[in-house]
Amino acid sequence: MKYIIGFVLCATLIGCGEERAGDEPITRPIRVAVLPDQAKDRLSKQYAPLIEYLENSTKLEFELSIPANYSDLVEQFAAGHVDLAWFGGLTFVQASQRSQAIPLVFRDVDIQFTSCYLASATDARATVRDFAGGRFSFGPKLSTSGHLMPRYFMTREGLDPQEFFGSVRHSAGHDQTALTVRDGTVALGVANCVIVNALFDSGDLDESRVRIIDTTPPYSDYVWSVSPSLHESTRIIILNAFLSLDANVPEQRAILQAQGANNYMPAGESDFDVIRMAAVQAGVLRGTGDE
Repeated sequence: MKYIIGFVLCATLIGCGEERAGDEPITRPIRVAVLPDQAKDRLSKQYAPLIEYLENSTKLEFELSIPANYSDLVEQFAAGHVDLAWFGGLTFVQASQRSQAIPLVFRDVDIQFTSCYLASATDARATVRDFAGGRFSFGPKLSTSGHLMPRYFMTREGLDPQEFFGSVRHSAGHDQTALTVRDGTVALGVANCVIVNALFDSGDLDESRVRIIDTTPPYSDYVWSVSPSLHESTRIIILNAFLSLDANVPEQRAILQAQGANNYMPAGESDFDVIRMAAVQAGVLRGTGDE
C-alpha cells in the first residue's frame, strides 16, 4: 500500500513531470551528503544505520559523505556531486533556488521545529533579555535553527543581537554551541532543540551544568532532497523507503530514534515559505524580484 501511495504522491510532491525527471534510472551508487551540523564522527555513526536500511529496502547502493561545511554541501549539490542531500531549511531554499533541489521527505518533528536557548544551570537569569551585554553564540552562519530563525525572531521582537549582546560568535555546529555554554565560553547560546535533547540523552550534556531557558516559536526545518537529475523511478523508490520506516518495528524504531524522528512525511516547497522570507530578509537568498 505504501508503494502505491508513493506513486500517487510523486506527481504532486517530487516533480515527476518530464521537465524535472532525469534521463534514465541510476546504475551507479547514489551519492548522499548530510548537513555537517555536528562533529563528523557523531554524524557518521548517526547515519550509518539509515544508509544500511535504505540499501536493504531499495536494493540500491548509497555512498555517504559529510561536507566540510554548510556552503560546501550547497556547492557539491550544485556541481552535481550529490544525488540525495539532508539540508537544513536555509540550505534547502538556497539549493532549490540555485539547483532546483526537489524536497522529498522530512521528519515529523521538522514541521514544528524549535531552537533552544542554553545557559549555565547555575545562572539565575531566566530570559534571553536578561543576558543583555553578555557573550552569546549562534551556530554556523548558514544554520536555520542555529542562526537564521533565532535571529529572525529576535529581530521581529526588536532585539538586534549585535547591539544587544556584548559579543556574538558563531560555532561550527550545534554540539559545539552547547559545549561553549557548558564550558563558560559564552553565557548564552542557541542551538537545534533535537540535537540539544539528544546530547542530554547521551550524557554529553549534563543538566546539572546546562539548562534550556527558552525556545523560539516553531518553524519548518530540515528536509531530505533529491537532485532533479535523479530519475523519477529512483525518487519514488527512495521516497517509499523513507515513508515505510515503521516505529512499531524494533529495528526501524532504532533508526528513527537515531534521526530524532517518529516517522517521515512527504515534504513540499510551500513548507519552507517562512524560511524563504527570513532568508531574503537576511540577505542570504535572492528575492523573487531580484536579478
